Amino acid sequence: MRITSPQNPRIKRLRKLQDRRHRRRLGATLVEGRRFVEEALAAGRTVRQAVYTEAFAASPAGAALLRALAAAGTELAEVPDRLLEAVATTETPQGIVAEVAVDEPAPVGRAWWGRVETAHLPLVLLLDGVQDPGNLGTLLRAAEGLGAAGAVLVPGTVDPYHPRAVRASAGACLRLPLARADAAAEAAASARAAGLQVWLAEAEGSTACWDVDWRQPVLLVVGNEGSGVSPEVAGHATGRVAIPLAGGIGSLNVAMAGTILLYEAARQRALRSAAATRATEGD
Repeated sequence: MRITSPQNPRIKRLRKLQDRRHRRRLGATLVEGRRFVEEALAAGRTVRQAVYTEAFAASPAGAALLRALAAAGTELAEVPDRLLEAVATTETPQGIVAEVAVDEPAPVGRAWWGRVETAHLPLVLLLDGVQDPGNLGTLLRAAEGLGAAGAVLVPGTVDPYHPRAVRASAGACLRLPLARADAAAEAAASARAAGLQVWLAEAEGSTACWDVDWRQPVLLVVGNEGSGVSPEVAGHATGRVAIPLAGGIGSLNVAMAGTILLYEAARQRALRSAAATRATEGD
């Protein structure tokens, strides 16, 4: 099938996915580029439709992906370059744009927290007012990459299925368990009730990141770069954690800071596992 008109209903539908309201209504997001469409398929997501260029279909990798999509039941259509550019959100589209089905994050609760202890890294991120899609996507990518149990989102945080967040997360938003709460304080209270510690990431925090015992189940709260975490969360906090810095920089970008804290947690976990292995071998 070939589409040439910008008024085609399928093209209009894809363009609507650039807007959060329509993403929620349609239960879908916009995924661009061969790699990320492949990631969506590998994650078991339904790719409802995809449009691609002639050049994309002519490449071996592109042709292979189109065959996989056809086998999965995806509606496919070739479009001129100009039409793909009108649908894509990137300046240099990579030949294919797809509509991928997504689920609304589940509400937090005891059953959701129950998965934390069995995760590779018993840590959940609470994204409190993180507004930049690139930062949010980077945090989700780091969380998945380091084995975290998942992430919780609250009102005021950017949509994890924003096209820029999808790209920045390298598809992690399609795989990492996500949950939602009506407020950051509600999520923190729920986590404490389930037995998790709650640490607030703050530049002026009183506890250095390497002094926190990240081996225990933890909810790590990261907030807006300008205003920080919600004040109401403080009443549920175990403490405030900071990354000690040398020099004149007062704080780090939220995505960088969150990644460093996730890495420190993973490092401690790895040291514990290594120590346990050595003890077993010694026996």
